[in-house]
Amino acid sequence: MIQIQPTGSYFNIDTDGYLINPASLDNIQPEYQAVIQDVINLYKEKYGDALKQVYLRGSVAKGQAIPYISDLDTFAYVDESAEYLKENSTNRKMRAHIEEKYDFVNNIEMSADPLSIIEEDYILLNQSVCIYGKPLVIPKMKPGKEMVSHAPNFHNRLVKYKKFLAEESDDEEMKKFCTWVMKGFLRTGFELTMERSKRYTRDLYLCYKDFSEYYPEKESEMHQVLHLALNPTTDKKIIQDVIDGINNWILSEIPKYFDVKR
Repeated sequence: MIQIQPTGSYFNIDTDGYLINPASLDNIQPEYQAVIQDVINLYKEKYGDALKQVYLRGSVAKGQAIPYISDLDTFAYVDESAEYLKENSTNRKMRAHIEEKYDFVNNIEMSADPLSIIEEDYILLNQSVCIYGKPLVIPKMKPGKEMVSHAPNFHNRLVKYKKFLAEESDDEEMKKFCTWVMKGFLRTGFELTMERSKRYTRDLYLCYKDFSEYYPEKESEMHQVLHLALNPTTDKKIIQDVIDGINNWILSEIPKYFDVKR
């Protein structure tokens, strides 16, 4: 069992209030270089000359990766249509041999999007580093509503959660689903505080910490969310109970701060 530890960091802010991107090629720990190259090669094999950029974000990009806990989070831009990429996406089977080769990486995330959505990804790009292709020129951003990505679409996420729980899945899929759900809750909870705190992070403990600072009456529920993000279960009832314990409250709180998309 992974114990909850007070780890993580907030993004630094410059003198004008803009986030300083913590992701850098120089920060990547040496042991992750080989797996990153294998992931790039897989993108190149899949998309060929249409592959324009591959980006890395998260703890590996910041040089703070923890073996057997941290994921390798990548995303790519490809000069193809959204329809083509939907039909020709990377999948778990493709990544399996890399995940087996580098067992110290908890999970490898790969996704590909058309060039047309780059402007929608400025939040991601402000915390990522280009590991293949020519780096994109993007605007700086400040902590607050312009950095929100989870909360406005929280209702749609709940629909996806319900659909997945109604389907059959193996233990590995269920654990990954559990982690994904709990990370989403933590980051949604943090986004409720960001306009007031003027801080930004994606680190799970700090999301929990800031949420609990502003909503102490909900600390126990979010503590359980954090526990399951670190120690995912295959028990659907436990996952459902945790979702039911806080989702309605979050749904009622979100409209106070954001325009809600349904």
